Amino acid sequence: MKKLILILALLTMGCNAPVEGSGFWLGDENETFVNASDEHTETYKKWLQAHNDKDIETILSLETDDVRIDLPSGMVISGAEAHAEALSNYFESADPEMNLFWAMPYKGVVNGEVWIIAGQVVTSHELPPNENTVLRMIDAQFKEGKISRVIAYDKTPPPPPPPPAEEGSDEEAPDEE
Repeated sequence: MKKLILILALLTMGCNAPVEGSGFWLGDENETFVNASDEHTETYKKWLQAHNDKDIETILSLETDDVRIDLPSGMVISGAEAHAEALSNYFESADPEMNLFWAMPYKGVVNGEVWIIAGQVVTSHELPPNENTVLRMIDAQFKEGKISRVIAYDKTPPPPPPPPAEEGSDEEAPDEE
């Protein structure tokens, strides 16, 4: 009987153990983070696919009406109507293709805010036909299951290395510095 009481006591204590996260947020010294639900990952994937489909209606349905988009250029888009207009121009001029290669949703232990950090390759087919590829990292905040804020960062990938010189050719290998 004593063993049963001890087991029940340990289980009860374990169920009430505080959640410990990791990381920090400068705005709140007590804030830490844990993984959030993959429901947010699925919402983000649908949002990204809607960009590939150029489906502005679906994109907006996955965002709050007061969505804020911080672009890599420093431009800020505020609200669904402004985002719809910006998307229309973007799709027409760049014809982008977005390919997600990783994502991780996370949640603040103290304040409960849910965000996702994600990386994707974005290829734009700008007019006149020029192909431009960037590696884009996104921090996106969710409110009530919808995307409410997006902060985008771009990095231009380095060019691929030149092909090796064929054996027996008269070409010299380039000097490395």
